[in-house]
Amino acid sequence: MRVLQLIDTLDAGGAERMAVNLANASVNHSFFAAICATRRGGILESAIHQEVPVFIADKRSFYDLKAVRKIIKFIKQHKIDVLHAHSTSVYTAFLIKLMHPTLKLIWHDHYGLSEFVQERPSQELLKVISKYMSGIVACNEDLATWAKTHLHCKEVIFLPNFVVENKNQELTTEISGIDGKRIVCLANLRPQKNHIGLLRIFKEITTQFPDWTLHLVGKDFNDDTSASVKEFITSHDLSNVVSLYDSRKDVAAILKKMDIGVLASTSEGLPLALLEYGIAGLAVMVTNVGQCAQVIQENGEVIDDLEKQGPEVLMKLMNNTSYRSKKGADFKNRVSNFYSESSSVQLLLNFYTELSA
Repeated sequence: MRVLQLIDTLDAGGAERMAVNLANASVNHSFFAAICATRRGGILESAIHQEVPVFIADKRSFYDLKAVRKIIKFIKQHKIDVLHAHSTSVYTAFLIKLMHPTLKLIWHDHYGLSEFVQERPSQELLKVISKYMSGIVACNEDLATWAKTHLHCKEVIFLPNFVVENKNQELTTEISGIDGKRIVCLANLRPQKNHIGLLRIFKEITTQFPDWTLHLVGKDFNDDTSASVKEFITSHDLSNVVSLYDSRKDVAAILKKMDIGVLASTSEGLPLALLEYGIAGLAVMVTNVGQCAQVIQENGEVIDDLEKQGPEVLMKLMNNTSYRSKKGADFKNRVSNFYSESSSVQLLLNFYTELSA
């Protein structure tokens, strides 16, 4: 079995990290995998294992057949038989499938607005493409259900995201704040991540906890969402207690310097950031969206209303060091036991095998 993990970019997003994780997993799980970024590379290039072949196609448009032909040449060179396309790279994968029908096409759906999946764009095109898919992998159960009821491919599995602990990563980012008093939000600056909501509740409690700092780690797209976050920080005099870091290569090392991990999202699937909080041993507070509650269970704080519940719950974690430490340790144990590389990769390999039979 020889697999190509296909992804549009190697920026630091959840789908991108999963594509890299699955490619890297091949080194320890006795199958061949390569990875191709259809459009461009990115910060995650440095995270790819040296034994995994990498190709950047520089595709400029949907009809960039020159780039598609380069990908096909890479596929032939490495004798690929399974094309595992993440998110919107499935459109490129569809063109490749039309040219090489013997390839098994697997679509990995990471749609981030799973609560609003009925409104997702390009549904008709996905229905057409699904006729050519051998299987669909969904990153949460809502997306798996949607695929089974709306698309033509009925071979669908829910594959939990997983993280790999990086114990030896060097900290290269300069971290502000005081040890033992840092909160982190690991999320790209997108509207559904609700950074403004998080900033509002942090502003509400910062007068009672002036030594605590909030650290926002995630890609800055320099768009309206980014501008609104920066304007809020400036206009509410939070610059001394809130830090923006953009995408970072040393996320695992950054998280080791943090004490509480938060997600204020209005929509999620099964966020990798939450699993990364767990591996880092952080106490967590998250909104009850996607599969966050299922992941955490009793090992953290899940809230239904950020504005009403957020300040009190966050202060509870900030106030009680022993409670915070216990929740962090319990959550790390849960993530290690149930969201490990070995269990997810074995499930995927079984799926590949069944589709190839």
